[in-house]
Amino acid sequence: MRQSTVIGMTTTCAARYQSVLQEIRPRIVVVEEAAEVLEAHIVSTLSRGCEHVVLIGDHKQLKPSPTVYKLATKYNLEISLFERMICNNMAYDCLQFQHRMRPDISKMLRKIYPELKDDDAVKGYQDVKGISSNVFFIDHTYEETSEDDLKSLKRP
Repeated sequence: MRQSTVIGMTTTCAARYQSVLQEIRPRIVVVEEAAEVLEAHIVSTLSRGCEHVVLIGDHKQLKPSPTVYKLATKYNLEISLFERMICNNMAYDCLQFQHRMRPDISKMLRKIYPELKDDDAVKGYQDVKGISSNVFFIDHTYEETSEDDLKSLKRP
């Protein structure tokens, strides 16, 4: 691993092999979906050799999922390092042009992302064949339930 240019692993794996990371001392750590990663998982990947941490994610979407809900709310574990840094006015860059969604979908996100703009490429998408509208919602009657200490939802 010492000769590798890039080492990829999950944060769980990084925590498991923390002693190896401390020995290798990677200079750059990149964390994808950083808004969903527990702060402790990110901190455990860092070594004395770390010069640069890149956190990629969306703090307005999914949050970390601590195992024990009561501990998460009591100790603010449901707030990621990524979101905590943004809330403390650290500089960050945010996507301004989206290149994937047709405009009738992206316009529904403008309340969350008021600066988001559509790239010209998405404005020429053909209509979806076989349905009357390019955006279609399906209503269901199943209520979702959850258990106190679990964050996952289940159907009756």
